[in-house]
Amino acid sequence: MTLDNGERIVAIRLAGFISTVVFVLYVFTAHFARIYRHFISEDHLNILTAVLALAYLILLLWPALKKYRYIYFSSDERGITLRWYKTGLMPGESMSIEIPAEKFAGYEITTAFNGFHRYLKLYQSVQGRKAGYNPVSISALRKSQVSKIMNALNSYKSTI
Repeated sequence: MTLDNGERIVAIRLAGFISTVVFVLYVFTAHFARIYRHFISEDHLNILTAVLALAYLILLLWPALKKYRYIYFSSDERGITLRWYKTGLMPGESMSIEIPAEKFAGYEITTAFNGFHRYLKLYQSVQGRKAGYNPVSISALRKSQVSKIMNALNSYKSTI
């Protein structure tokens, strides 16, 4: 089974780009060209600009606040592959986990901040002990995608 959330990440980035263009056009027309001065007072225009700026910043920073990651998950008879990279304003942190099927030792899905963040932690058998990888944020995945990953991981027999 192979799964990725590329469509959602592209949609989030596209929404950020479009909102940037719309916000810049609004600021230009409202404050430099003064198109709206016949319809709304200067005080109300400043309040509207502040509200739109706040909404714009929330939309732009939402992926960073939710710790969205591009996730690529693959499982087959040979093993499990999990790749991710950070999205948002400053991309980075490209990581990968590959666990052979015979060394898989389980998984754990946890939440933080009252369910605001979700994490997947994979375990591998190393020298007869259970070793855990760092948790990976899966907040960007839909519930159906998380359940597909859980079903795939449940099909593996834990070595410990």
